[in-house]
Amino acid sequence: MSFSFSLPLAGESINSDEYSPADAESTVRLRKRYESALSAGADIILAPTETITHKRLDEVNRDEEFPELCRDAIGLAEDAAGKKAYVGGLIASSGLQHYTSGVFESLYLDYLEKITVLRDAGADLILLSDAGTLGEMRAAVFAANAADIPIFITMTVDGDGTNDAGTDYIASLITLQSLGAAAFGISCSEGNEETAELIAKAFPHAEIPLIATGDLSEEEISLLSENGADIFISAQGTLTKEKTEIIQSRPCRFESDKEKDSYAAAVDCEAFFLSDNMVMSEPIECTVGLEEDIIDLDDEAVNSVYIELHSADDATLLADNANITRLPVTVHANDCTTLEAALRYFQGRLIVDTRCDIDENELKALAGRYGALLY
Repeated sequence: MSFSFSLPLAGESINSDEYSPADAESTVRLRKRYESALSAGADIILAPTETITHKRLDEVNRDEEFPELCRDAIGLAEDAAGKKAYVGGLIASSGLQHYTSGVFESLYLDYLEKITVLRDAGADLILLSDAGTLGEMRAAVFAANAADIPIFITMTVDGDGTNDAGTDYIASLITLQSLGAAAFGISCSEGNEETAELIAKAFPHAEIPLIATGDLSEEEISLLSENGADIFISAQGTLTKEKTEIIQSRPCRFESDKEKDSYAAAVDCEAFFLSDNMVMSEPIECTVGLEEDIIDLDDEAVNSVYIELHSADDATLLADNANITRLPVTVHANDCTTLEAALRYFQGRLIVDTRCDIDENELKALAGRYGALLY
């Protein structure tokens, strides 16, 4: 999905568990928050839709309907923004710490329902903030692609660039940009200087704009911009005119036509930057012994795991064992159904062996849709 916004951008995330269109005081407070962000020069305001979920509404015994609340929140933001700013809708992380292929379609359908409602209500973009597993992020991107709306994804990571689910931020960037995410960003729990260092490491590999999030000082905004950030999402109430002026005065670091170092495969915990010298393992069958077969490769002089897939069941078995390998994964399949299952459920970015019985055009179409590398 192409990114059509002008850069750099200043945004503000406005969250409120108390928002209800039936509560006049709640609506007034929310409008004041929008007006404050807009008067500070925000290019994006993010409506408080993160906590509007079927599960959350059931927990707090709210009577309002899920679609109605989403539409009202976006409508209020859209009315306040006019033509002065983009309106974004927030979607929440599932909270899952462990991914399995069995939950993927459920995540995808949940995200698709909400994203579609937010889009139809007038949202210009979607933000999945503080994302967990890479599988969850992929499901959200697929849903946004299906709804034809740009999606931003952010993570909170430690100083090593890993979040609580064990997901690596470079691996996430490599995977998500290949799928069509519009922008990607991080906030480091150890501080904004550490965030700047991590963004600097990501910048050479980025094909999409990078986001910095959190309560940022003017000096930190300048540092983050110098290191590659072009989109700044401030915590509620922390965006000021002075900060916005700094953001908007900085040169754009993102260049869509710049050659990037992103020829890489990925699993959730690591990205693998590939060379021309690919040494694949002997073909490995997807059986109950897959985990041991992959671990045994630690003693062999190979730089890619080569997996043969014969069915969709093989593909899901591979997806559920993706976090075992510390090598990029190359798959071979002779039918589109099996290959698509592998590409859809694998938590990362796969390499696809082109020496198969699948028509070349179909193979390219599948690889393009799922961000895979052809080899």
